[in-house]
Amino acid sequence: MSVSPEQVVAVAKSNLEAGLKSSVAAVNTVFAGVETLSALNLKTARASFDDGVAYLKAVAAVKDPQQLLALQAGLLVPSLEKAVAYGRAVAEVGAKVKSELTAQYEAEVASLLGQVNGSLENLFKNAPAGSEAAVSAVKGALAQANAAYAEASKNVKAAVAQAEAQLDSAAAAAVENLTKTTAAAASALKAA
Repeated sequence: MSVSPEQVVAVAKSNLEAGLKSSVAAVNTVFAGVETLSALNLKTARASFDDGVAYLKAVAAVKDPQQLLALQAGLLVPSLEKAVAYGRAVAEVGAKVKSELTAQYEAEVASLLGQVNGSLENLFKNAPAGSEAAVSAVKGALAQANAAYAEASKNVKAAVAQAEAQLDSAAAAAVENLTKTTAAAASALKAA
């Protein structure tokens, strides 16, 4: 089997175009995530400014120290809830970008594996007589490598999902505990 220079150039050009296409898609995905995160940050900064102004107005209207303590205690839980919501929103943006990049990566890997398998099949068709055992061994090794990759990918996805679930659970527990503690402190202030 002989390969002409034109075939080599065509393959190189095809690979360059495919690489450029996947690179542009990945960069566009990252830019979209940055744009979303920037919009979230601007929205959060505006809300924080508005909350600060409202707090200062409330402080100016306070008549005694207990009212001030109650005002401060009343701000703790909403502030924490907003911080947790912001963290979740950032995590969602990151998860979306990660998911899109992972899908692009997996499509590239599948395409590459298809090309490699196609090339190997062409090579195997032109293998000399008596090399059937070697061809069979290479095919078996490729099948095992593909299966190992699929299993590893599945395990990583499961581990990431479990970690995300544990993080969500821990954040919810922290908010719940802080809410209870703040309510108890506010109750104690009223009793005093």
